[in-house]
Amino acid sequence: MGKIVTGKTKLYAVIGDPISHSLSPQIHNRLFAELKTDRMYVSLRIPSEELKSSVELLRNNFHGFNVTIPHKEAIIPLLDELDERAKIYGAVNTVKIEKGRLKGYNTDGYGFIKSLDSLDLKYHNKKALVLGAGGAARVIAYELVLKGCIVTIANRSEGKALCIKGDIERATGIEINVISLSDVQDKYDFIVNTTPVGMSAMADRMPVGEHVLNKAELVYDLIYNPSPTKLLKMAERYNCRTEDGFSMLFYQAVKAQEIWLENSIKKSIISSVLSAMMVGD
Repeated sequence: MGKIVTGKTKLYAVIGDPISHSLSPQIHNRLFAELKTDRMYVSLRIPSEELKSSVELLRNNFHGFNVTIPHKEAIIPLLDELDERAKIYGAVNTVKIEKGRLKGYNTDGYGFIKSLDSLDLKYHNKKALVLGAGGAARVIAYELVLKGCIVTIANRSEGKALCIKGDIERATGIEINVISLSDVQDKYDFIVNTTPVGMSAMADRMPVGEHVLNKAELVYDLIYNPSPTKLLKMAERYNCRTEDGFSMLFYQAVKAQEIWLENSIKKSIISSVLSAMMVGD
């Protein structure tokens, strides 16, 4: 028998559009089960035009929720408070609801860096290319700058990328570069795709030409469904190390739960759930 949901069960969710591909419910419900807590996590498809009205439903019925494409920046004006890290990132992926107040956090940076820990990378003066200029791109560019990388953001239109550039440079005093996607060449050590190109209807496409992969040490695609994406398959042909977005998703989920529960999760529980997810148990 599955979990019995009652009127006392605390509800959590992930909101986005599209959302049916999300593995977040599996991760969070497994963690809740291991923690033996009466909580349940669901996915909710919320189109952009319904975000504002949906926030009140969440406020009155949920204890917290995660935020994914395309709401990570749009959610900010609808919140009551922002964590300092979320202010720096200009994007929110986790919201805690307490006494009717919504506080936004961002655990993506933590998840991204944690997912790279096992790769034993050297970051200093490595050239890193971030594809896209949305909320995730801002977070990843910021984290790579702090790690000592020389960061370039490539986007179809440079306007949003220039905004990220300005914000990061003001926060860190470190210069980053902005170029058009059409101008990307094969001169990067790390390539990180934060665009949706490679997912769903775009599964047969790549955000850049394969020549860009020629000298890359690591190609990281935030997309985890499908996996590997066409970008990662091609990167393997060029003998690049590859990583999809699952481990980042997993570790940002762990941090989100720690925020909601106001407590650290034991490493043994984290390892048990991660192992089960990796083998598809």
